[in-house]
Amino acid sequence: VLALNRTSDLGVVFGALKGYLKSKTIDWKLAFIVFVPLCLGSFIAANIVVRMSDAFLRGMIVFGAIVGMLLLLKPIKPRTTASGKGKISWLGLFCMFLVGLWDGSIAIAGTTFGVLILVHFANKDFLEDRSTDLIPAIPETIITAAILIFNSNVSVWILLTMFVSSFIGAWIGAHLAVKHGSGLIKKAMVFIAILMIA
Repeated sequence: VLALNRTSDLGVVFGALKGYLKSKTIDWKLAFIVFVPLCLGSFIAANIVVRMSDAFLRGMIVFGAIVGMLLLLKPIKPRTTASGKGKISWLGLFCMFLVGLWDGSIAIAGTTFGVLILVHFANKDFLEDRSTDLIPAIPETIITAAILIFNSNVSVWILLTMFVSSFIGAWIGAHLAVKHGSGLIKKAMVFIAILMIA
């Protein structure tokens, strides 16, 4: 299941890339700063998760969904001025490491958590943070997908179907997000968090 989730995520990051590049809202400096903790956490977790029990993973999903809802409900005061480019606190970097651990082990809603961390600790809006989070998510997803696929016995055709369908959905979703902005992205994140709890 984790290999399928990560393959789906590969489709998402590549499907969404063109739309978010066109938005011209990527904070490239911040993307490269969060790349290290995100990828490090994800690499560590992907190598450990293949040995975890299903019951433990289910408990982590519920815990993560509750944390995500709390972050969504916490008031946000965005600051999108140029002076804020490439800035994130040490606590924010540690939280991105935790997002990497989550994404590498559970492979569900890692983007949601990454964007929420950037919104709260880099003081930007949802569109800019979703665009920025996509850049380090590409290598992070490739690394963990390779580890999880290698340790699975899922059919190549099923993996390919997941990739293609996710690519198409993300391509459409990215265009909608860029067109409708941060409000749509936040509503979609609330919906995802509710689905995770259900």
